[in-house]
Amino acid sequence: MFSQAILRKFLLCVCCSILAHPAMAQDLTLPELQRLIAEKNLSWTAGETSVSRLTPEEKARLAGGLPEQGEGAVPRRRAPLPAAELPAALDWRNYDGKNYVTPVRDQKTCGSCYVFAPVAALESKLLRVYNRPGTNLDLSEQIPLSCSGAGDCTSGTASMSSNYLRDTGTSTEACYPYANTMGECDNACANWELAPYTFASWNYANSGQLTTPDVIKSAVFVSGPVVARMVIYSDFYDYTAGVYEQVSGTYRGGHFVLVVGWDDSKSAFLCKNSWNTTWGEQGYFWIGYSQLTNVIRFGEWVYAYEGGSGPLAASVPQGLLLLNGE
Repeated sequence: MFSQAILRKFLLCVCCSILAHPAMAQDLTLPELQRLIAEKNLSWTAGETSVSRLTPEEKARLAGGLPEQGEGAVPRRRAPLPAAELPAALDWRNYDGKNYVTPVRDQKTCGSCYVFAPVAALESKLLRVYNRPGTNLDLSEQIPLSCSGAGDCTSGTASMSSNYLRDTGTSTEACYPYANTMGECDNACANWELAPYTFASWNYANSGQLTTPDVIKSAVFVSGPVVARMVIYSDFYDYTAGVYEQVSGTYRGGHFVLVVGWDDSKSAFLCKNSWNTTWGEQGYFWIGYSQLTNVIRFGEWVYAYEGGSGPLAASVPQGLLLLNGE
């Protein structure tokens, strides 16, 4: 009787796993994936990338974006703008001819997307707050990775990283360069907390439910680039260009990216990834609106940011004066 109970529990777990990931399938070879994309008449291309060449273990560590367990004390999300008030296309890399998005970074083989995406959002926010378009404001991801308690090189949550960037902040990349490992918080440069770069606040534009394009568009339009969580299947590693729509492959986990715009003519969002410029469209990708309501669950969690501050005082060490030092 005892063994039968164990068997029933085992079969139940297997069934639940299959239901949780309905698109799970054996990974296709690259030619098979390319053929399937063509057969489905999709508008994205697959090829060998710097990510597809990683080992299975290294690939698995790239999907470290955990879903939230509850909203806690974070303010409620705002209602989306009416569709008529949203432009047909927007790109914060070319907003009235100005670029408010910093260069693509590389999280390497540490599952630290939950830090990289919020830090990318902070860089963009500060370029807007201080009207410094085109500035390569390079802030340290290692400080919140090592100090925030948001996770480790396996996985973590963007909410805890966002809380840390709001309440404590970070410094420049030179203060604590990215190490592709957890590192020690004490290894950051001395007294960086005296002149941090911080958000004023953040909120969920969408939290824990399937969403609509207008919800994400409204957040991007009002707040600038926002962080979004998506689910990764293995075909995403082979993405080289076009509008991504999941077609095959095994479930890998969650991932956080920065949404910098959209284009209704493509029915897609434009996103900045943290897998270096050797993946995708120089580190960016387009993802179809259709991926909001399927297994990819794009935008199930969306984080929007308000305000921000950086070093201003003349007494701040010169190395920290990226925004306000001439």
